[in-house]
Amino acid sequence: MYLYLFNMADKKTKIEELYENEKSRGFVNHLIHAYLPLYKVTKVWVFEDKKPVHKCSICGQNLIDIETVFQRVAKSKEFAGEFVDQLRKDLDGKPVKYEDRFMVKHITQGAVMAWTGEKTTTHLCQQCVQDLLNMVQTGIIMGDKNINYQVNKMRRNTFFESFTSSPSLNPTEIKVVENIQEKVEKAPQHKATFGDLEVLQQLKKKMEDEEAKKQLKTGENIPFESSKTVKISKKEKS
Repeated sequence: MYLYLFNMADKKTKIEELYENEKSRGFVNHLIHAYLPLYKVTKVWVFEDKKPVHKCSICGQNLIDIETVFQRVAKSKEFAGEFVDQLRKDLDGKPVKYEDRFMVKHITQGAVMAWTGEKTTTHLCQQCVQDLLNMVQTGIIMGDKNINYQVNKMRRNTFFESFTSSPSLNPTEIKVVENIQEKVEKAPQHKATFGDLEVLQQLKKKMEDEEAKKQLKTGENIPFESSKTVKISKKEKS
């Protein structure tokens, strides 16, 4: 069983408990891909499923979306007297219970902001997003094989998505890239063959040439992102 260096003396977080359970590890792997790197994480503007109550997919904390906050703020004028009373108490140094504070009582009602990731229907609270990040960082440091595999897989996915999402490639070329990606995932060391690297080099050049033509045509100096993110190194022939 994998032990976390920084939490051996403390109570494990909920995400760590889920990760150490073989039955729920697949779900945690999904969360790793959905919420990391952190640029994938965004606040939930509105819950699309319209359920009356939403909870964190990890810890069960009640969640709230931004639209609901705006709606309740708009209606909060009728409770203005309570807000003024709370301000007076704060200025006088008189304690106000958490559940009686204006923002909690009338706006959030005990819920916290909901966050979501990419390609997922889950919602998390901020603390669980942080716990997920901490667990992955610790796993990398400790050499956890599964976490390192998931992180490397995300890197490979980002690499191939720079090709498959490019408007410069036609469906046939995108299919070629997808086939190469499938072979790489099945390969023992997850490395492309020399021939596949040659194909990717050619497609990368086509993408760069198309972007250069677009810049000449429009007169805009638009940086070609793929040229920054796609780095292909050939394996030496044995």
